[in-house]
Amino acid sequence: MSKPVGTEIDVDLDKLAERGANLCGEDHFFVRSCSLCQGQYLYNREVNDVYFDPDDLGRHFFDIEGLPLPPCRYCGNINWSFSSQPPDLLAIQAGVWGWVLKRHSFTFGADED
Repeated sequence: MSKPVGTEIDVDLDKLAERGANLCGEDHFFVRSCSLCQGQYLYNREVNDVYFDPDDLGRHFFDIEGLPLPPCRYCGNINWSFSSQPPDLLAIQAGVWGWVLKRHSFTFGADED
């Protein structure tokens, strides 16, 4: 199975299960984004599940080669694709999927003299 363009993340599987994610035991999660609006999607490579509603993981679609994507859940465009530039970890932490991360990292600006 080819690796999708996205940022692989270490997730809290218990939190995902509580919100209704489909888990198979060999899960690999990535955050991918819309190439037009950068809306973030949570993707489980092992089952081709794409989640768009962080509050209800029962709401998802499958990303299967040869099948068209539904309209973007963020900008509504019907002619969109996943971005070739995945979001970085800081954008994920600040985005709608930050709650799934097992760990958070913080950056601090340099002291000004």
